[in-house]
Amino acid sequence: MAAASCAQAQTDDAAPFYTGVSAGVTHVSNIYRVSGTTALPEGTTNSDNVTTVALLAGLNTRLGRQRLSFDGSLQDNRYASNSALNNSAYSLRTALDWETVGDLSGTLSAQASRSLAQFNLGNGAELVTQKNLERSREVNAVARLGAKARYSLEAGVSHRSRDFSAEQYDRFVYSQNTATVGAYARPGGDLRLGLVARHTKGDYPRYPIFLGVFRIGSLPIDFRRDDLDLTATWSTGGSSQLYTRISKSRGRYDPASVLRDYNSTTGAINWTWQPTAKLNLGVQLVRDTGQETLISTTDVNRIYNSWQLSGGYALTAKVSLNATAAGNRNHRDDGGFDSERTQGIGLRWAYSRGLSLACQYNHASRDSSVLQYVYTANSYGCTGQALFF
Repeated sequence: MAAASCAQAQTDDAAPFYTGVSAGVTHVSNIYRVSGTTALPEGTTNSDNVTTVALLAGLNTRLGRQRLSFDGSLQDNRYASNSALNNSAYSLRTALDWETVGDLSGTLSAQASRSLAQFNLGNGAELVTQKNLERSREVNAVARLGAKARYSLEAGVSHRSRDFSAEQYDRFVYSQNTATVGAYARPGGDLRLGLVARHTKGDYPRYPIFLGVFRIGSLPIDFRRDDLDLTATWSTGGSSQLYTRISKSRGRYDPASVLRDYNSTTGAINWTWQPTAKLNLGVQLVRDTGQETLISTTDVNRIYNSWQLSGGYALTAKVSLNATAAGNRNHRDDGGFDSERTQGIGLRWAYSRGLSLACQYNHASRDSSVLQYVYTANSYGCTGQALFF
């Protein structure tokens, strides 16, 4: 996915398509995300080197008034010691921006991915040490009336789903459909205000049922969520943009005895700033359910407080530095808690427009009131990429 993102950033109107390859090696400590006291099956190695080879392709072109874009990455991942975890992964994304002669416009987009799922997700899941593939899909359609006018309307529908190949992760398999309708106003040239209503309906088809520590079956759970959003987007000359959302959110589950209903205030703040041509910064704060905070977050009905910091700096015309830090935390009714943090730093050297080398170091950790969910892990490696336009 990182390789595909790097490739997409280099596609423009002068080069409407590209193909490419990438290859890299990453060392991963604590593959299974366990604490030092957790016993793994005999013969299992918890530290390994992963070799990844990927094919890349992309398209970004105009078709009359419309713009079509596509980015894809097909990957083959090989573990030096844990060959049972070898896997093929992919990341695909496409979008069509359309408009008519009048004030009607919109976007159709879709994305899909498959990758090795994170081990030790917590939240009641059993420890998995075999290959477990996670598949995610999302489709969106948005129509806008008067997008460039002082007042505008917007409506959209979306579908999102996720599943896992391991039965132990059945509680995290879900699909949902969302419909939105909103009205927007521009009281000033740099400020856009919105009032949006959202309705979400979905299900967990195989939520497990336990008797003590023994799984005795599963049942489908339906859920509904209604949100009323107040949004504001403020842009200051293109160098800084601030987006805020505050929502009244209500979720209901059927049967209600399995998962807890909630009625809460959620929201988000997203700020990007480019003070100079070489430096860019970003801040994101989110209060929402785990399901909506990040698609990889496992909690289905618990409120998370999450944050993310990111930055990039061009050291020279060919060398750039990037850094990220993120975290999320929740508290349970029984006094328990989970707190996750990640930090990363990377360096990228662009020998030419099509040839580049990137190296990255990442650290991840979780603190929890449940000892078996506590872990620390590190990874570091380098990836070379060649694009042909």
